[in-house]
Amino acid sequence: MMFEKLHRFLQLHWKIILFGVIFEILITIGAVRLTYILSKPFCETDTITSSAIQTSTVSSFATTSTGSDTSSNSTTTRPLSTSTEPAPPFTLDCTIGFTHINGKCWFLIPIRRTREDADAVCMGYGGSTLFSIRNEQENTAALDYLSNAGVNYVWTGLICAGNTSSSCTWDMKSGSAADYDNFANGEKVIGFPNETNTSCVYFITSGPDAGQWKSGSCNQTMGFMCELPPTIHDGSCDYNYNNQCYLRYNTPHNIPDAQEICKTRCANLVSISSANENRFIRSLFTTQGYVLLGAAVIYYDDIYWLDGSPAVYNYIERYQHGACLLLNVNWVYITDGAWYTERCTTPGKFLCKRPAGTVC
Repeated sequence: MMFEKLHRFLQLHWKIILFGVIFEILITIGAVRLTYILSKPFCETDTITSSAIQTSTVSSFATTSTGSDTSSNSTTTRPLSTSTEPAPPFTLDCTIGFTHINGKCWFLIPIRRTREDADAVCMGYGGSTLFSIRNEQENTAALDYLSNAGVNYVWTGLICAGNTSSSCTWDMKSGSAADYDNFANGEKVIGFPNETNTSCVYFITSGPDAGQWKSGSCNQTMGFMCELPPTIHDGSCDYNYNNQCYLRYNTPHNIPDAQEICKTRCANLVSISSANENRFIRSLFTTQGYVLLGAAVIYYDDIYWLDGSPAVYNYIERYQHGACLLLNVNWVYITDGAWYTERCTTPGKFLCKRPAGTVC
C-alpha cells in the first residue's frame, strides 16, 4: 500500500519534483561561480605577527571618515601591481584613546549611567561593549587600573538570569562566567521588583570587597568601562577593528560593482565573523537604511562570504527573494543590525575589508 501511494504520487508530481531538483542545482552552481568570480584576489597580503603588549596607553589614531569615495567613480577594474616591499614591524595598539591593558583595550567613563545607557554609550565608541573579565589575570589587571580612578563601582558586560555562573552571560553572547567568576560571597542574585528576571553585574574597585563582583538592579547608576580588541595600526584605513581595515563608500552601488571597487583596494566587500564585529559595523552608520554585505546566500543558514571567510556567524532575520545580503540600519520592520536577503542589483552603501597592514 505504501509503495502504491508513493508510485502514484511520483506519477502525478514528477515534473514539479524534477523542476525543484534542477532549480536547487542551478542555484548552487551559480552561487559557487559568483563566489569564485567576485572573490578572486587582486593583491597579496603580508602576513603580520605581533607580540602581546601588557600595559601601555596610546593616543588616538582613528580617522573620522567623511564618506569620501576615493575609488567609487569608476567600476572598471585594472590589474594592480602588488608591492614587494616588506611590511614594517607591527605592534598591537588601541584606537580612539582606549588604553591597552593585558591584551585588551579599555576606556573608563566615570559618569553615572544605568546599565542600558552605559551600553549605548559604549556602542558610540567604535561599537565597543562593556568590559569583560575571563580569568584571574584580567580581574587583577582591572583592579589595578580602576583602584585609583575615583569610582567605587563600574558596570561589567555580564548579565545573570540565575544563581549559577553558567547562567551569567557576557554581552553579545560571547560566553558565560562558567569558567571564571569572582562574585563576592559566591552569590549571584536574580530578580528585582517590577523588573525582568535578570540582574546586572558590577565590579567593586575599593573597600574590603575590592576586585570582586556583585549583581544588582540594572536601573541603578554607576560608572562603566568600555572594551575593544587591540588592533594593528594602519593609516590607510577609514576604520580599524580587530586587525582588519575597513574602507567606506557612501555612494550607492550594487553588490557586483561594489566588489569590483573593493578589489581595486586589495579588499573584498565586508564579511562579518562575530556578533562583536557586527556591532562594530552597525555603529559606523547612523542614517536609516542598509549596508551591503559580501555574501552569496543559498538558504538562510547557508552563507558563502566572498573573501573566503568561514560562515561562523549568522544574523539573517528575514530570508526572502534574492541571493545577496544586506545589514539593516534602524529600519522599523526588522531588528536593528540584523541581516536580510535582497536582489544583488540593489544599490547601497558599503564597506571594503582587508587585513590591517596590507601593502596595496
